[in-house]
Amino acid sequence: MSPTVPFAWISAWLVTHPPGKGTIGDDPPTQSEIYLYHADLRQTGWGKLVRLLSVEERRRADAFAFERDARRFIVSHAVLRTLLGHATGIPPGELSFRREPGLKPALETRSAQPIHFSLSRSEELVAIGLASRPLGVDIEWLAKTIDIEAMGDFVLSDREREAFRRLDPSDRRRALLQCWTQKEAYLKAIGRGLSVSPAAVEVSLGPDEVAGLKTVAGDARAAAEWFVDLVVPREGYIGAVAVPGNRRQVQMIAFETSCLLVESGRRARTCPAVVMRDLG
Repeated sequence: MSPTVPFAWISAWLVTHPPGKGTIGDDPPTQSEIYLYHADLRQTGWGKLVRLLSVEERRRADAFAFERDARRFIVSHAVLRTLLGHATGIPPGELSFRREPGLKPALETRSAQPIHFSLSRSEELVAIGLASRPLGVDIEWLAKTIDIEAMGDFVLSDREREAFRRLDPSDRRRALLQCWTQKEAYLKAIGRGLSVSPAAVEVSLGPDEVAGLKTVAGDARAAAEWFVDLVVPREGYIGAVAVPGNRRQVQMIAFETSCLLVESGRRARTCPAVVMRDLG
């Protein structure tokens, strides 16, 4: 299980208390970790969190037809801004973002060490990955309603369809969502989203296979340059992370959203801090 952290104070440079460990240690900074926060979006005080968001984010929240969807958007973006605010030392409400080539948002910062992030939400859960290199995160609620045949036609390559048909029918739903999250995490990491057909990316599909990319547009060498892995952020959900380079350790941390109740755009004083290792 992931350690429950009431609040996370992230230092981009020095970390002496790694998440998931009960005591402060003197471990040297690691260069191989991804921090994956997950948070429940059912927050009773969510309306107060709007003050953390930008004008554009508030406009997007107002555009939702259902209050449930607005709440999920506001809470997830408040969590993102809170984490990035403590990573940079910039008040969450003052953070600014830009669009990199493609569709990928990036943090505007003068920090010598870049902080990359990726956000995904599904049903009542948000997952936010932080790392020193571009990354992608995707999560899916396992109980969501899907048309397995239609989704398979959209997501799977010809070779993956053949492997999919050989699976036991009882395994196909989860296998398809695992396949989808791996592909979506990779496409988010490269900033292309669904402008690239998911079928052009082949991943491990079978229940006994190790997660990861197999080919990208038919190129196995290009796929080998990426680390892609499956995660289970919370019971009832499946997810994946993608980052260029070799295997990295994924540290999963439960973020308690009650700490997001704010006063004048600052974090509540009752939220303790946890220092983590270097994002590198």
